[in-house]
Amino acid sequence: MPLKDHYKILGVSPHADLQEIKKAYRKLAFQYHPDTNKENQFTEAHFKELNEAYNVLSNSGKRRKYDEECWLAGMDRRMRHEQHISPEWILQECKKLSRHMQTVDTYRMSHSSLRDYVLLILSDSHMAVLKQCNDTEKNNQIVVELLKATRWLELRYMREIEERLTLLADDESLRRQMYVQLWQRQKHEKRDRYMPLIIAIITLLLCALMYLYGIKK
Repeated sequence: MPLKDHYKILGVSPHADLQEIKKAYRKLAFQYHPDTNKENQFTEAHFKELNEAYNVLSNSGKRRKYDEECWLAGMDRRMRHEQHISPEWILQECKKLSRHMQTVDTYRMSHSSLRDYVLLILSDSHMAVLKQCNDTEKNNQIVVELLKATRWLELRYMREIEERLTLLADDESLRRQMYVQLWQRQKHEKRDRYMPLIIAIITLLLCALMYLYGIKK
């Protein structure tokens, strides 16, 4: 399902600040409120869209995630207008993604959207072009850029990507780099998984020590 253009629905620029968004919403919500437009059967649906758009754009976290998903969805639109898919074009898309991911909050990013975007770059048709042209240098560059872009991607989203990158990587050191990155990601996720338990145990131990210290006094 394509993303709704929340900015267009509220009639504001993607660079609009919160005050502009609130002002636009109040004006449109008053204009399209179902209670004042009972004869218009489409008003209620539009009013719901206004509320949905405002709910996303007025919340900084939701807006950041929405903007990221819009950026990632942009490749699909670019592909539809692209006359010729070539290794150079695919490489440029990888570089754009890599640069974009440097600006993203990795703790709030949409992992599933990033996974879908990378798999769109590495689609069957694109892989066919890359394998047919067999440009080793560009293929390796594509692997490097996508490794940088997916550095913080959750491991569960990385499996299918890993398979396709392995098919492209024609350099042993590059393959080792990929395996090291996946190993580090696995280690990082294990640490994150057990960290709350470790903190809880340490807290309990500190509480026990303070309690024993208090009894001795």
